Amino acid sequence: MDDVDDILNNGRAAEEDMADEDEEVEEDEGEGEEVDAGQNDDDEDEADDDDEGLELKSGVGETGNQDDDDNDNDNDDEGDEEENDEEEDESDVGSESGNDLNGENVSQHRTSSNDKSQEMERGEDQIKIDSKETKDGDEGERDLDGTPGINTGEQPDQEDQDVEMKEAAVDGGNGANTDGEKASAASKFDKLHNYYTQMLRSAKISDTYNIYPTAAIPIQTNVNALAMSKGLKYLFLGGSDGFIRKYDFLNTMDGKLALTILQKHSLAESIQNAGILVSYWENEIPQKRSEIRFLKNNKEYEPKISPVHSLEVQSECLFLLSGLDNGGITLQGVRYMEGSIGHYFKGKEGHNNVVNLLKLSGTEDRFFSGSWDKRLLEWDLQTGSILNEFKGGASEYSALEMRPQYSSVNINEVAAELKASSGQGQDEDDDMGSLFGDDEEEDYNTKPDIEGEKTSENVASSLEEISKTTLNVVYDESVFMTSGLNGSVHIWDRRTTNAPVLKLERGPKVPPWCQSACWSMDGDHVYVGRRNAVVEEFDLKNPTQPSNTLKLPGISGPVSCIKAMPNNRQILCASKDNIRIYDTKADFSKGSTIPFLIVPGHHGGSISNLYVDPTCRFLVSTSGTRGWQGNSTDTTFIYEIELG
Repeated sequence: MDDVDDILNNGRAAEEDMADEDEEVEEDEGEGEEVDAGQNDDDEDEADDDDEGLELKSGVGETGNQDDDDNDNDNDDEGDEEENDEEEDESDVGSESGNDLNGENVSQHRTSSNDKSQEMERGEDQIKIDSKETKDGDEGERDLDGTPGINTGEQPDQEDQDVEMKEAAVDGGNGANTDGEKASAASKFDKLHNYYTQMLRSAKISDTYNIYPTAAIPIQTNVNALAMSKGLKYLFLGGSDGFIRKYDFLNTMDGKLALTILQKHSLAESIQNAGILVSYWENEIPQKRSEIRFLKNNKEYEPKISPVHSLEVQSECLFLLSGLDNGGITLQGVRYMEGSIGHYFKGKEGHNNVVNLLKLSGTEDRFFSGSWDKRLLEWDLQTGSILNEFKGGASEYSALEMRPQYSSVNINEVAAELKASSGQGQDEDDDMGSLFGDDEEEDYNTKPDIEGEKTSENVASSLEEISKTTLNVVYDESVFMTSGLNGSVHIWDRRTTNAPVLKLERGPKVPPWCQSACWSMDGDHVYVGRRNAVVEEFDLKNPTQPSNTLKLPGISGPVSCIKAMPNNRQILCASKDNIRIYDTKADFSKGSTIPFLIVPGHHGGSISNLYVDPTCRFLVSTSGTRGWQGNSTDTTFIYEIELG
């Protein structure tokens, strides 16, 4: 029995020991979970510190980053020390018996761990504060215990440096790009100007021109006026229906729009392209408020429209000038506020009849206007006032052309010689002239000025043929020519406004009529279209009578428009039946009987305008009566010119 009791007591003791061991294991596991939780909290705090460190850059460069790494290592070391202490505590607790493991020991252990975590948080907060202070450059970094560390100075953070460098690069890049863009734009414009100049010079030395139509613009009205913008971008047409039409010239020539089958039915085979209409608007006459007819809503009104008799456009399409039938001239917006009237040139001293001629100056700050009231005016675009009125016209003006450069004729000297030959310039005391040395003075005045001729040659060689600002042909604006419906042709000096300097008299058996006249390319000759199917050529060195008469077939009808070609040899003559390119220097002694060629395209109407672009690549012809007798084909043709 005693043996049985001993066995039972030993079993109970073993069970109690096993229970105590189970309790110790459970307590150890609970403490392990608490320690793991504390470690997790520490890891989360360290992660938060890392995130905050990324957000709050210390601004101390690489040294600051190294110190941050040292601080992180210190934190890691302290975490390891705390883990070792906790393990020692666990071992101490494990060595004690289950009865000694009460709640007081556990609470004390938790309190100590909480205190350590609070100390770590305070150290981390101190690190954050120190990092901010170091960023401001006021204090150096601090250790975990709050003691001042080594002050690294005001070294910028690497990322801040990168950002600043990027911003500087962007700013510098923008400036460089801006300067580069300006330089590239200037170089491109210089290349374009050189291209225009080279093309014009090539056209001047060409012997012949091959002209064929490629595009047509059907318009069911008479086209009286034509204007072209810089670089042949836009083509403006003014019709007798009172509308101004704007066409995309470049895309038209590129063939972006084709003619329909019905439109191509009566045209030449080479004509395939149609004009691309961009916009159109009314040629409105400004009215007084008392004259305006408002609609029922009292907000809109019915505009008073005038046929378009003349057009001139600024090279950059900033504004457009349009002549009205009441004598007014409107300045209309094109690029901005298209079609709106910006200024009205009228006044008491303005025109009082149809304004059929407008011509902008090369600087585009002045313009000339001619009217059916037989007046020729020069306007200032800056002030809107009249600068000059050229008196002496006896008929309605039909043409106004500036003289080309490099002319070898001084019109004032020619006029003086004509007056002297007619006896108007002789002095009354001519017999006594030699007594006072007048003959010597005349001899001195008539001596050639060699130095002056050399200077003029140098100036002429330095003059540009194509303007860099407008890409148009440069003319001598001090001298210009006008023609009238009565057949008169006058040569004017802009400095003399009381009368024309020269008057070109028509030849015998020539009716008193002239609808068009033009200069030769050298500025020494003038071509005048007549009603009896002839073109008279005048040499300004002897302007008393025509130097040559270019005859066209009698069936062709009146010459309504003429235009000189750049080679100073051929001219375009437009009649009712066809457009002809006439060789003014043809040698008839070799048996050649036809000195002209027919340009295909136009047939059966009056030609109102012939426009040749500065590079002599394109020709534009419009059909209209310009308010006079005749009929129209209602079609505008665009031709391509090939140099022969």
